[in-house]
Amino acid sequence: MDSRERDVLDKHIKRSQEGYSALGKHVVEQKMCNYCGACVSVCPKGSITMGAESPQLTGECNACGICYLACPRTFLPMTSMQQWLFDTDEIPPLGTYKQATLASSNSEKIMEHSPDGGIVTTLFTYMLDHKLVDAVITSGKQHECTWCYHPKPRAVTDSGDLLECIDRKYDPNPLLSILKDTTGFAKVAFAGLACHVLGLKKLQYAARMYREELPAFAKISDRLTRNIDFVVGIGCMCRMGKGAWDVMLKEVGVDSEDQVVRHLEERISGDYVFELPDGSEARVPHTRIIEDPHHMCFLCCDYDGYFSDLTIDRSEFQPYSTVLLRNEKAEDMFSRCLEKKLLHTREIPHKGADFVEDMAPMLKSLVEFDTYGYENFLKTGKFSIDPTMQQMMSHFEERRMRGIPENIFLELLKKYPQFEFAKKKRAELGYENPDFI
Repeated sequence: MDSRERDVLDKHIKRSQEGYSALGKHVVEQKMCNYCGACVSVCPKGSITMGAESPQLTGECNACGICYLACPRTFLPMTSMQQWLFDTDEIPPLGTYKQATLASSNSEKIMEHSPDGGIVTTLFTYMLDHKLVDAVITSGKQHECTWCYHPKPRAVTDSGDLLECIDRKYDPNPLLSILKDTTGFAKVAFAGLACHVLGLKKLQYAARMYREELPAFAKISDRLTRNIDFVVGIGCMCRMGKGAWDVMLKEVGVDSEDQVVRHLEERISGDYVFELPDGSEARVPHTRIIEDPHHMCFLCCDYDGYFSDLTIDRSEFQPYSTVLLRNEKAEDMFSRCLEKKLLHTREIPHKGADFVEDMAPMLKSLVEFDTYGYENFLKTGKFSIDPTMQQMMSHFEERRMRGIPENIFLELLKKYPQFEFAKKKRAELGYENPDFI
């Protein structure tokens, strides 16, 4: 632990002595909560639950402060975590990885339900069927319908149940809240967005590195995460505000999600298309979707689950997903699935690199522009994206390249107009920022 991390740790240890009040004061009230659910699992009293938008204290607080220390939005030792996992201090675009490829499942049943390559479901099916893990933590559905975008944390032990978990789900999901319920399994695989992976890996890091400084925190972190054996990160640009999809569907004449037979995201336009029972379709334009981002995403410093074993992201080559294999464990698991002919791959045509390089200075300049109306959110609680900027952002979403450079382009597009601008504006308006070091 270097002196900078030591100083940051000392600052937050002092704050944590207020118990849950510190979490409420410095995270929830500061509009920093990312709804990951870590605080629910680490509370030794079981006194924290997830409310509609943030955690709530629903029982006795013993002021241990572990909920505050565990939160990935209080402090996050990114450099030390990168060193711990990859033996380097530098986090490159998309994170460190050993191999990148495009892949798709060979299972017709999986592909029938999957909006992309079906990689996570295929990997987890193999792992469960071959007793490599006892359970997988993933995002289930709240409602029994073909397409449900209301997620809930779920631990799956039977590979047949994984089909119910396929598909994107757009509301925030406190996935880490069920870590406390899965400690009885010997080995567990985990799939979540970058925000979930950061929270999980912070706990695993704390279990090893904070044994002397914070023994109670380290002990609880170890108990919750020692059985997490394989971590999949899901690439994400931005979540939608809670309930936003209910509103958007009604705007295009769809009263509820159970009317949707199938949905897809058009790769060129970025529009979302919903197939209905009568054969017709409803379409939500991409320019409408970006009007309702979730504020938690503006303070996300990760795009692709940098600290996962394997990252899955969308690609422009349907029905393939981009797969980043970050370590030998991921390469081994992926190779097993290839040998069993559960997956097939194709090379990524690395086009667009020159375009990304040329656009990088312009993307960095976007830190000066409030592309999403974040200042208005801080002042009123609502986003107010500028119409001109809305068209500009939508234009960026039109696919001009294919492969890894596009993913890097999207990462830069998230980093500067969202993350860097948000930090800058928060400081100007007197809000705290997380300590990402």
